Amino acid sequence: MAIKWFRLLTVLTTALFVAVWASTQQPSVPEPLAKIKAKYVGSKICFDCHIDVAKVWAQVPHSQWMLDEKLPEHLRGCEACHGPGSLHVIQRPGNIVAWGKLSVAEQNAICLQCHKVVTAEKWLTSPHGSGKQYAPSCTTCHEVHKPVDRRWMLKARAYDLCVKCHSEIVARAKVGQHHSVSGQGAKCAACHDAHDGSIPGMLKAPLMQLCKRCHKLEDVKPADHTPEFVKEHGKKFKPTNRRCISCHGRNGCQECHGIEMPHPQGFAVKHGEPALNQPQVCSRCHQRSYCNKCHESAPPSSHEAEDYATKGHGEEYQKRTANYCALCHERAFCAQCHRGKPELLQTIPE
Repeated sequence: MAIKWFRLLTVLTTALFVAVWASTQQPSVPEPLAKIKAKYVGSKICFDCHIDVAKVWAQVPHSQWMLDEKLPEHLRGCEACHGPGSLHVIQRPGNIVAWGKLSVAEQNAICLQCHKVVTAEKWLTSPHGSGKQYAPSCTTCHEVHKPVDRRWMLKARAYDLCVKCHSEIVARAKVGQHHSVSGQGAKCAACHDAHDGSIPGMLKAPLMQLCKRCHKLEDVKPADHTPEFVKEHGKKFKPTNRRCISCHGRNGCQECHGIEMPHPQGFAVKHGEPALNQPQVCSRCHQRSYCNKCHESAPPSSHEAEDYATKGHGEEYQKRTANYCALCHERAFCAQCHRGKPELLQTIPE
């Protein structure tokens, strides 16, 4: 009896495994195409009726790639974009995917079946792939049915396509709020990837890395960026200032300072933890005198231990390093007790 149950369990387990495996082998077809419950008939059948379209399409690189017999039928020819055509052939019109009735997101999903270099993950995280009303479809920029003289089947020059939607960039460039967009070296695609939103601004790399590809930063640094400016820039420019963003990006402050800048609301109450973990970050902007406005009569809680003067401060120094102590104490303060330890004193900033 036990053997029979074991055999039955084995058969059921095997059947379940086969079913799961088979489901993973089914082609992933976008929903608009999957709705067409028909069979694939091949593009030659389509050409019998749509001969005028076929003659034009035959001149497009798309047709040469898509008619390759090595492709699976759901990615081959007309039916890769319009769905299986057997019902359309018998019961025309209808029973076929008309792109004019698809949403932008549905159109793009069909294109992404084949264009694996433009990954869905990168595309969908970009403003272009957001699916919102203003967002473009692939066919906004690319021609899929008619031959064009430009690479990548672009409907116009890349620059013209970009400024058609981003017209404000031309005006911003004239007042120094964006890199110049005139001249051979100033193509949008030099810095931006129209299909990838993994970096804010659809940039190909972090902003300063892009600048270094063509420029020595000291050659393009604004004249007012003096050492004094560096000390006072926080008071002069807000994070929303387009001038700052045009070079440093929206996260430029944080990348330089190592902490969220400008400090978020309520930071004054919560600053203790980041100051404890990254004391050197605080000292880039704040002098001891600034901290002493509040902390001169309110030392850190660790200082309240009874043995802190004899033992605790040494352990904390080992744990936090001199940068932490130097936030409040100058070398002369430590020298009152450690005068006979010059090597130790050398580690504490003046």
